[in-house]
Amino acid sequence: MIDTTISVGNIFTVITVAGTIFFTTGTYSTKIDSLETDSNKTVVRVKAAEKDITNLKVSVAKIETQLDDRFDRLEELLMDLE
Repeated sequence: MIDTTISVGNIFTVITVAGTIFFTTGTYSTKIDSLETDSNKTVVRVKAAEKDITNLKVSVAKIETQLDDRFDRLEELLMDLE
């Protein structure tokens, strides 16, 4: 048979379980907020890195163009010498 009387032990158990649930919920809420902040920081860093990479690619393209122009000029000079 199930005893339907409420004792001090039952009340203490219910309070302990409820307190544990509230504490755990608060802890997870804090962790989720922390992870969200970290992910936002990471997104900003990735966007900055992508922008830097794009700028570097443009700079490399300019350097390659200058090198091509100088090699063409060098070829012209060598042809003139022959």
